[in-house]
Amino acid sequence: MEQRGQVVRRVLSPARAATRERLIEAAIDLATEGGYDAVGIRAVAAHAGVSVPTAYQHVSSKDELLTEALLALGARSTADVRERTPAGRSPADRLTLVFRRILREAAAKPLLYQALYRAYLASAPTLLTIEGQAGFGPEKAAWIGATLRAGDTAGHDEEAIESASRILSMLFLGAMTSVAAGRDAGEAGDVLEDATRRLLP
Repeated sequence: MEQRGQVVRRVLSPARAATRERLIEAAIDLATEGGYDAVGIRAVAAHAGVSVPTAYQHVSSKDELLTEALLALGARSTADVRERTPAGRSPADRLTLVFRRILREAAAKPLLYQALYRAYLASAPTLLTIEGQAGFGPEKAAWIGATLRAGDTAGHDEEAIESASRILSMLFLGAMTSVAAGRDAGEAGDVLEDATRRLLP
């Protein structure tokens, strides 16, 4: 539903939420195997076991669907961090381990992440109008802040954690797009580790 240039998300019923989740999982499966071009709404609907009109009730385009998938993966990362505290004595230790794990996963599924970030870039202007939407700031990549706060903060106050979260969130976005484009995940991880340790020594 659109109001004055803003997209307003309605709370979905359990049945509609389950359908949306199936569509997102189908998009992830298809993009993992065939990349961006494999994710047509018809193909996604067939893979998810729903009709094409039902799919269009949830998303208007494959870019929107792939961006929803990217945000869903970010939400899962946040949930993982909150359910299982990452190892590491300091905030920098913890975040470096999580960064490297996610970068390895991205490198192992290059077609998926190329598709996700291609759609994200195409949808970015729309994302900015989604009220309360989570994305790539401390709010948008909430798992970064959650990881830094998941244990001893090594004397860093909330202002320092928040500032580091904001900066590292932007750096992480760059690292992920570069790994999706073929950069070595270990090298990208080294850059993020260096930045993390400089921001939170």
